[in-house]
Amino acid sequence: MDDKFWQIRAAKYDKLFWTKDESYIDLIIKMGDLEKSDLVLDVGTGTGVVGRAIQPFVNHVIGLDNSAAMLEKGDWEGISIVKWDIADRIFKDALFNKIFARMVFHHILENLDKTFIRCYDLLKDGGKLVVAEGVPPSDDPEIIQWYADMFALKEERRVFTKAELEHRFLKNGFKNISTCIHEMNSFNVHNWIMNSGLSKENSDKIIDMHYNAPSKVKDAYNMRITDDTCFIDTQNVIVVGEK
Repeated sequence: MDDKFWQIRAAKYDKLFWTKDESYIDLIIKMGDLEKSDLVLDVGTGTGVVGRAIQPFVNHVIGLDNSAAMLEKGDWEGISIVKWDIADRIFKDALFNKIFARMVFHHILENLDKTFIRCYDLLKDGGKLVVAEGVPPSDDPEIIQWYADMFALKEERRVFTKAELEHRFLKNGFKNISTCIHEMNSFNVHNWIMNSGLSKENSDKIIDMHYNAPSKVKDAYNMRITDDTCFIDTQNVIVVGEK
């Protein structure tokens, strides 16, 4: 993604309801099995929502992001920040106890395995990588394709499934893989679209795709349509792997 994309995203990023969903953040923290002595790297930290939530439970958090526009929007009291790409070397190996990446890896269109390996190298023995990503609400191939087509109107991105993420962890050396699913109830589609920096044309197309989705898609999402918006129950997968 280029700088212009992130400048547009950063402008309204903190107005997105999902970014501050406490149940999602709390489960990510729980899966990370944090200890007070931990040094933590928050990859794709954005405006620091996850990093700030982690900070009280650990020794120190370093937030990493390649978007200056995102970092400029954050509150970094007590947190160190670095503008950098996780795939490129900057830290010495075996430095961190935990690495977190919430809603980040779907933006990595190239070198995803390289990024997993880089995270592996950065962890101390016994350290953990925690990756949280949105996934389609069903493993039905037609629903996965609808999900991919819908997101293609928003941005160029990867579409993960639970199995695909687990495979990436195992492929790149991680062990003791654990996974949980978080359901975000009553996700407001209009809030998401209106604060994602999209053109009106693409915003309208995404809204229309929801309103006119096949019945199986609506059922999988538990979709509720009102006069003002569309609410869905979204699924997020949190996968943890140990070095």
